[in-house]
Amino acid sequence: MEGEIPLEQVRHPETMYERSDLNSHGIFFFLIALAMVIALIHVITWGFWRYFAHDRLTPVPRNAAIVTPASQVSPKGDPLLRFPAPQLRPDPVADLNKFQATVEGQLNSPEAGRTTVEQAIDALAKNGLPVRPPPVLAPRARFGSGDGTPAGSGGGTEPKGNK
Repeated sequence: MEGEIPLEQVRHPETMYERSDLNSHGIFFFLIALAMVIALIHVITWGFWRYFAHDRLTPVPRNAAIVTPASQVSPKGDPLLRFPAPQLRPDPVADLNKFQATVEGQLNSPEAGRTTVEQAIDALAKNGLPVRPPPVLAPRARFGSGDGTPAGSGGGTEPKGNK
């Protein structure tokens, strides 16, 4: 094609690459520093792993749950043999009824200086509940009414005498 300019010869100074903005040496040194930091972290982690690997717990033998060690047995003998087994209640309903009867007996038995529940109910029905008198409040000024307030202090309203 005649009249065309080869692409190698076309140059526009406004669209050129600015070499001061992107420095390949800076990117290269950053990547090398990043690789060194990653290697250092790996070495530190490996060192911690090796250091703490010596603090492993020893495995417990399989029969340790059955045999009580000598350090846990008191001088008096095996604790399983020393303490009695828990006893179940043979009749829990009867025990609850006995407990309720004991409580009712305590509430309804007139002892010296004690009133029974029935006496307290009768006294309350006869006299009623004690009532506190309502508190006496200080008289409050009525805001904006104009009654008993000096002229001009009625909160934005005109006193009654100034019409």
